[in-house]
Amino acid sequence: MRIRPTLLALAVALTAALSGCGSQSLRPFDWAAEPAPRGPKEDFDRIGVCYNRQTATPEQVYEVAKAKCDPGTTPYLIDQDMLLSCPLLTPARATYACVKTASPATPAPPQ
Repeated sequence: MRIRPTLLALAVALTAALSGCGSQSLRPFDWAAEPAPRGPKEDFDRIGVCYNRQTATPEQVYEVAKAKCDPGTTPYLIDQDMLLSCPLLTPARATYACVKTASPATPAPPQ
């Protein structure tokens, strides 16, 4: 049985494309956060961060949330590891609350 050149080229291209899906290409990124529940108005903004548990550290996820929060606010984790609410390769989402800070203390990243 002979392998057709087109099929071989397709297999090589697919292998090359999938090999690019390493840890550097799956960094956490901001995503739409879960909407606030109905009822009293929240005094903070919600930030969603999509990530892959196999390729992102808790510190990386926290840094994305910190970068998206407004100046003078600090991100606090309010919901972690919501699965299947983000793209397929980064399926977990952490939701942070950007709370106005009264002191320069920085909370620890999630564990």
